[in-house]
Amino acid sequence: MLNAGEGRSDMLVNSARVLPTQTDNHMLWCCHAEALDDLGRYEDAVKAYRQALKIKSNYQEAWIGLGVVLCDKLQDYEEALTCFENALRINYLDDFAWYNRGNVLENLERYEDALSCYNIVLKLNPDDENAWYSRGWLLYEMGDLKEAIASYDQSLKLKPHDDSTWYNKACCHAVLGDVQPAVECLQQAIQLSPNQYRHLAIKEADFDEIRLDARFRELINP
Repeated sequence: MLNAGEGRSDMLVNSARVLPTQTDNHMLWCCHAEALDDLGRYEDAVKAYRQALKIKSNYQEAWIGLGVVLCDKLQDYEEALTCFENALRINYLDDFAWYNRGNVLENLERYEDALSCYNIVLKLNPDDENAWYSRGWLLYEMGDLKEAIASYDQSLKLKPHDDSTWYNKACCHAVLGDVQPAVECLQQAIQLSPNQYRHLAIKEADFDEIRLDARFRELINP
């Protein structure tokens, strides 16, 4: 009997192979593109999404799917940005398109524009944990540590056991010199993933401000 992973792999391979090249069904081309993406065939996935858009140029899902592959897999940020902007022309209230546009702009180091995108996402969907997290990371990059902490707090309300959020919040507190909250947040991260975050904290420059504090040293070297 095949396990679930093997069955899905076979379906993906079949989807990538059997799609008729002459089909004029844009949805089939998108499914084909998704299968190619899952198989790591990113350039072919891009071609399939583009074929879907030749058939139906206002198919928003294809613009978003194409943008995600270009951004996350091929790092073609300028082209990905165009894709998400086209998606938003079709549906200006699509929070997922806004989130991905923010991600692209962040990679392009257009931080203020990226922040505006994340803010729009959160107006549309205040319970988007990923947007709160990304907003926190972006604010950290911009040096607004207190606002970054506030965003991480919102993220943790929605996903309280996210180890990376606790770790990033600890970094913000440490840079501010707030030893006790930094240690408490780092302790949460270490409890959730002890090997990863204890090792990271040893070399993390953000903790240099508090590295000699006995509370920090005791946590890192129990």
